[in-house]
Amino acid sequence: MIKSYLSEGQPLPPEVMDMVLPQWWEEEPYKSTGFILEGFPQQQEEVEYLAQRCLFPDVALVVSTTLEDVLPRLLPPRLQRWRERRDRRQERQRRLRELKHGMREEAIAKRRAELLAEYAGKQEPEKVQDEDGEDDEDEDEVDREAEEFEEEIEALLQDEFPPEEEDEGEEEETEAEAEERLETEIGERFETDDNNLQRMVDLLADQQVPKVAVGGGRKPRVVRYQMREGLRRLVEDRESLFEKGRPLNYSLARKLLQLSYKYHSAFGHWDPVRVSFPHLIPPVQSPARPTFPLLFHQFVYFFASKESRKKFTLNPVKYLRQPKPKPSLPIKISIVGPPKSGKTTVARRFASEYGLQRLSIGEAMRSVLANQSQTELANQMRKYLSRGLTVPDELAVQCLDVALMNVVCSTRGFVLDGYPMTKKQADLLEGCSIVPIRVMELQLDTVDVLKRGLSDKMKHPRPYPVPDSSQILNVRTSAYKRELADLRQRYQQQYQNWASVDGPRSKWWVWSAVLEEARASLRQIEAYLESVRAGRAASIDRLCVTPRELQCRLGEFGQYCPVSLALHCHLVDCSRSPSLALAAEFRGRYYKMASKEFLEKFLESPEQYTLPGCPRPLPPPHLLPKSLSGPQVKARFPQQVEMKGYCPVTFMDGQQRYEALVRGNPDYAAEYREKIYVFENEEKQQKFLRSPEVYWDQKLPHKLPPMKEPVHLTSLPMLGYLEQGVAREVIKAMTAVGCFKPKFPYLSIKRSALLYLAYHLKAFNPRSLDYVRKKYKRKLARFEESCELIAYLGATMTQTYKNPEEQPIDFDHKLHKFLSLKDTVENAAEDL
Repeated sequence: MIKSYLSEGQPLPPEVMDMVLPQWWEEEPYKSTGFILEGFPQQQEEVEYLAQRCLFPDVALVVSTTLEDVLPRLLPPRLQRWRERRDRRQERQRRLRELKHGMREEAIAKRRAELLAEYAGKQEPEKVQDEDGEDDEDEDEVDREAEEFEEEIEALLQDEFPPEEEDEGEEEETEAEAEERLETEIGERFETDDNNLQRMVDLLADQQVPKVAVGGGRKPRVVRYQMREGLRRLVEDRESLFEKGRPLNYSLARKLLQLSYKYHSAFGHWDPVRVSFPHLIPPVQSPARPTFPLLFHQFVYFFASKESRKKFTLNPVKYLRQPKPKPSLPIKISIVGPPKSGKTTVARRFASEYGLQRLSIGEAMRSVLANQSQTELANQMRKYLSRGLTVPDELAVQCLDVALMNVVCSTRGFVLDGYPMTKKQADLLEGCSIVPIRVMELQLDTVDVLKRGLSDKMKHPRPYPVPDSSQILNVRTSAYKRELADLRQRYQQQYQNWASVDGPRSKWWVWSAVLEEARASLRQIEAYLESVRAGRAASIDRLCVTPRELQCRLGEFGQYCPVSLALHCHLVDCSRSPSLALAAEFRGRYYKMASKEFLEKFLESPEQYTLPGCPRPLPPPHLLPKSLSGPQVKARFPQQVEMKGYCPVTFMDGQQRYEALVRGNPDYAAEYREKIYVFENEEKQQKFLRSPEVYWDQKLPHKLPPMKEPVHLTSLPMLGYLEQGVAREVIKAMTAVGCFKPKFPYLSIKRSALLYLAYHLKAFNPRSLDYVRKKYKRKLARFEESCELIAYLGATMTQTYKNPEEQPIDFDHKLHKFLSLKDTVENAAEDL
């Protein structure tokens, strides 16, 4: 029955379908994972059987196509199979003909052999008789008889084995006829199947089975995409088929929440679809910003776009199962820079996009005067303002502290617009516990400040005068740059929260750079809090840890790297670098690492590198090496250096050979076990500080290199004295004089050489300012150009007269320049 169903399309009886179909709906694993019935049902009886047994499929996926689409797919393979059958048939016929021909030739050969044997038997007695009677025939007669016998044999064989006739079978079908026949068959089959498909679709529609139509005439990848999109709701969103949400507008959502008819979801104002994205700054929801609420069960969800709300509506269970967003951290940012650098633009964008409180020192003071006019702070400010004086920084910071009590500042954060500007203001902010997590400096040159000021004057209408003239901008920029170095040093040394942004770039680039810095800090803070709550080690970079706090909470290894000590027995002192990028906290203690690789190892398994699990504890303080400078070594007099001043690292690395005895430099010294050692260079010094126990206890050989007696400078010959006593710059200048051989017009060679030497010393003096060096480099170039005039005019002005048009183009200019130098030659020395 099943073979008849598959080959002839006969319907299956209910007994057979009872054995096959119900297991797909009722048994595992098909009941849980699902299944696909390809090409079923095909008969009306099959649809009626499914309806009677309540075995309804979720969807009927109908792949529709046309005959024009089907022919190019089915005709080539069928035509190829027809060609293969034709070739096989022709090959069989050829082999049959060859077999028949072989059998006939074999029979002919056998019969010929028999006739020849019979002829030979007859000729034998005749030959004997001829020999006895001595009656021989002529040879020609014998040959004639033989030929006649051959002809008789051929005639006899022709009669017995007539030639084979070609079989006139059925006419061979041509390829064009075969192609036409196959097209007709495919068309008839397609029409039958298409009618049957439409009938099955109608029957399934009567049974309320939904249909998903897919055009099968497109490319396979397009058809697969259409299938996935059509079945996405049943496959990916299956668990939320019966879950529905109701879209709301923002005002209705706020009213439902305020009246407690509905409740906030666990996501708060976060978009549930985008909560997994790295948006560390919480979004702001207000009537001014478009938001798309949705009511689902008893909770209100907020979405950033209609697309997000649509995705949530299709599969809410998927998004409700994801981890809930972490509590947002308030952002504390300060943006400083010269005038016109874009501080206010960036601060306002933070306030508009992320709901932060933008605060400038002027707005904070005006807020106190307007809203808290009866307070003592407002009265003290009015005393200064009534006399036309500037409000002191102490009162201004108090106003800022009052403004920061706003609920927005404590929950979402704030951005300080152009404050602090001096080191004193930074100290006052620290006294009020106001420390930004990031201070963004928008760098801008004075020329760009003046250009932007002029551009703003031409762009915006000015209803009232604004103090931003070129003179005022220049003064404000100079005052800012005068205080900038101390302010930057203050924040960089204390909190390491200073970040510089290239201000001349586009405003989009500046905004992206500032936003990325803020996100990086928040990302680091969240990772730190999460790791600390879980009891793991965490990096303390970007946490505004002061040097005093670091020193108070250092672990048992102090400033030494515990990973280097545990893995390589190296004492790596990290106190030279104040950066906390390679520092970590574990169990309330701080540890500093020597490299990024060691930091990652420490964060993975801190128990292996801290007490009590570390293999090597830090030696006691008196066994720790200490680096010394040249003046510190001299201050230890009369204590002498060990090993008679030879470098212990070079001597040990050189296998303690005589050639490895190299004098150390007092500028690279170290103290270990109350002994002083000097080293050849800084690399050898650091090597000793990492492993002092390897190099400290060495004995010198009995035979040492002879001591070099010092040579007095005055005892050197004249050339040696000049080489050692005269500055290198003078030697270079004299070399340049000898190479160039200057001769200034109207001056002697000696005076020209002296002037060139003086210009060269001024132009390349390393102790001069850059402006002075550039100035005298230009003068030196003009001096060289003037000296070259003599050689040029001497080569151009020959004894033979030349017409003006035959002279070089710049001849007249250089001649006039040469003649004009006669009056100004005495002023050349005065420029020095």
